[in-house]
Amino acid sequence: MEGEPEVQEFERLLNAALPTVVRGAAASESGRLYRNVMSRVEMPLLRLALELSAGNQLKAARLLGINRNTLRKRLRLLGLLPVARGNGSNGAKSA
Repeated sequence: MEGEPEVQEFERLLNAALPTVVRGAAASESGRLYRNVMSRVEMPLLRLALELSAGNQLKAARLLGINRNTLRKRLRLLGLLPVARGNGSNGAKSA
């Protein structure tokens, strides 16, 4: 199967690093372990998807297999996109 050595290497690295990350997060992030660990994986994944798609959010979302709005929400929550502002906040609204 193509890519199998990469998958095995990823699993090896994950199995080596995850216990340390989980222990550290569990000690300092009571009740937020899942969110803390997942954000550490999600942020580099989203950055890489955007890089591979030359910043095109629709292409990045398709690559990830998620909806573009979901991608934008995750980017915003992780601080990779500015927070959306209310209507007319940019001054471009015409009368």
